[in-house]
Amino acid sequence: MTLALAVDISLALLVLAVAGWIIAVRDTFGAVIGFVAYGLLLALGWVRLAAPDVALTEAAIGGGLTGALLIGAAARLRRTEAAARAEYPGALTRTLAAVLAVTVAAALAIGVLALPDPAPTLAPAAASPLNTRSVASTPTTASENVTSMFVDGVLSIAPGAGTRAVTVGDVRSTTV
Repeated sequence: MTLALAVDISLALLVLAVAGWIIAVRDTFGAVIGFVAYGLLLALGWVRLAAPDVALTEAAIGGGLTGALLIGAAARLRRTEAAARAEYPGALTRTLAAVLAVTVAAALAIGVLALPDPAPTLAPAAASPLNTRSVASTPTTASENVTSMFVDGVLSIAPGAGTRAVTVGDVRSTTV
């Protein structure tokens, strides 16, 4: 076992342990702190998957901003927390909730596993305008491409637009 694999397995187990602890903890403030730690551990996971942009977003939003909002909410709920603990659901309600959660998870798993191989995609339809525009063969800037696509879109929904040729930079586009 390599060191990288050991770190990945340890991180995955730690993420699962923190997720379980968040669910099991009875204190709202403790759950919020666990949620912040969970977000930061997920950010580490994204770093290990070589996705630093997603890791920064997860750390800032999942661990930072959302954590700060939840800490504020937990502080406001301190007064009502004791009353909520007195209304602990019975065994039947907890059992029904667990059965419902397992049923939904199983239905989602069956739905994902039943997808055809390869999964349906809209990639060819999305890429077809690029072939007619011959963007790859014409040296253009990204802003010229975006402007051309915007003009194409506007002309395609304009009433009575008909066929028009539009040139943006070196890109010539025809819209019907």
